[in-house]
Parts: sequence; structure tokens; C-alpha cells
Amino acid sequence: MNRKNIAVELNTETLPTVEINGKPTYPCLAQEILEDKVFGPRVLRRLNHLLMAHPNGLSESGHDWYFGYLVCAYTQTHYGVKNLLNYPSVTKNLFVLCTQQVA
Repeated sequence: MNRKNIAVELNTETLPTVEINGKPTYPCLAQEILEDKVFGPRVLRRLNHLLMAHPNGLSESGHDWYFGYLVCAYTQTHYGVKNLLNYPSVTKNLFVLCTQQVA
């Protein structure tokens, strides 16, 4: 149990964070998630499912709901961060990257 706690502490230090207007942002995290062998396909499946369920298109305002769970699961799995501060900045970037791939 102690080893796991140490690993989590080490992993959280590797999450690149930049503060903008007093809020943390994660510059490459959305791209990292999309390129991940496990989470990338999950994100794209989620997007495809949503596109089929909403043939008139998705609104950008729903990006937190669309991808928030996957972003939090990714950061917990890879960095040991359970509650990512300002995670909407990542979900928005992920939404934009996904729509660029679909277009």
C-alpha cells in the first residue's frame, strides 16, 4: 500500500500544468488521451455514439458531459490524480480535437 502511494505521488509530478488566469491548464493532455491505445478508441467510440444519437450535431457546451468521465479516468490511471482541477479545459480541447478528426 505504501508503494502505491509513493507511485501516485511520483506520477502526479509528471502531469504538465500551466496556470492561465489563475486556473491550471494541461497543455498536451487532450492530445495525449486521444493518442492513448486504450483511452483514444474509447473517446472516439463515445463521439461516434453521440453523433449517431444526435444527428443534428453536438454542441460544444456539452464537452464536459461528453468526455469528462474519460478525462478523469485517464488522469487517475496514468497520473494518480482523482479530481483534476479545471478539467473542462481538457474536455474542451478533446472535443475540438475529435471534431477536427471527424471533419
